[in-house]
Amino acid sequence: MKICFTADQREGLESILSYHFGHCPYYIIVEVEGNRVKDVKSMPNPLVDEHNPGELPAFMREQGVDTIITGGMGPRAQQYFEDYGIRAVTGAYGRVRDVLEEFLHRRISAEESRLAGSREVAVRETGESDEVERLKKENVDLRRQLADLKSRLTKIEEKLEK
Repeated sequence: MKICFTADQREGLESILSYHFGHCPYYIIVEVEGNRVKDVKSMPNPLVDEHNPGELPAFMREQGVDTIITGGMGPRAQQYFEDYGIRAVTGAYGRVRDVLEEFLHRRISAEESRLAGSREVAVRETGESDEVERLKKENVDLRRQLADLKSRLTKIEEKLEK
């Protein structure tokens, strides 16, 4: 199975999940067999600046992706993925490694994300001000901090379960 994660960095499993699939700078494609990671591929989003509806789902199908996991995605994009037979999981956050574990252990699923509805978080505009750029950088830093906290919490929970 191939799972694609939207990411803010090109750091493989250590990347922070991006909140919008279409405008994320990178994709992390993880191939798994059972619950074991077989391969990890980091790639830039080839259509980050501009794309027509359906182009990114078609690109993911060409990559052999079975599931895409992201922070947010509109209903139209979700329908394109469904038409291609690709499961879309939205509402995820944290470090790719942690989100992968949640998915593999069925703590998040495409059905749950469909019931919760999609959350459009990122909006791209042309001619953005310096303040908007500063806020975007601050947002990325806060997501990184949130991912670190989530990793720590997961480790504490694992220790408590033993």
